[in-house]
Order: sequence, then structure tokens, then C-alpha cells
Amino acid sequence: MNKRYFKSSNSYYNRQINKLVFVLVTLLIILLIKMMNTRITNDIINIIEKNVYYEFSLKKDGEKVKEYLVKFVDTSMETIEGLTGQLYKHNK
Repeated sequence: MNKRYFKSSNSYYNRQINKLVFVLVTLLIILLIKMMNTRITNDIINIIEKNVYYEFSLKKDGEKVKEYLVKFVDTSMETIEGLTGQLYKHNK
């Protein structure tokens, strides 16, 4: 058989094993945090659960994105106006 084929399939399996180990370690860490059962660890678990079981709503999430973009554009406009005002005063 072709050595090149075995080399590429070997690297594929190595990547898969690395991903599997990463997931298992992450799950182990979450399990340990859950077993500690303190206020802080319970807050961490609640944040993780909220992100895992997030329900997407186009209307609500669209509103959030729109508000963020409007705020971002307003802040950018204020910054640009401030900089141009400073440059205008400097050039006089």
C-alpha cells in the first residue's frame, strides 16, 4: 500500500483522538465543578446550562443586534466628530 495514505489517515486519527481527549477533560472539569456545590460553581453551571439550552428567537435576538449596532454607530460617530473637531481646531 501507499505510505502517504497511511500517513494522512494517521494524522486524521490523531486529531480525532486529541478532540476526544479535550471533550472528556472539559466534561470532567464541569463534573468536578458541579460536585463542589458552592454558590460560585452553581453560578458557573447555570451559565453553561443557559448557553447550552439557549432558544433562538429571530425577533428578540434581531432587536438585540439592532440595538447593539445602533449604539456602536452612535459611539463611532461621536468619536469621529470629536477627532475631526480636534483636527479642525489644530489646523486653524
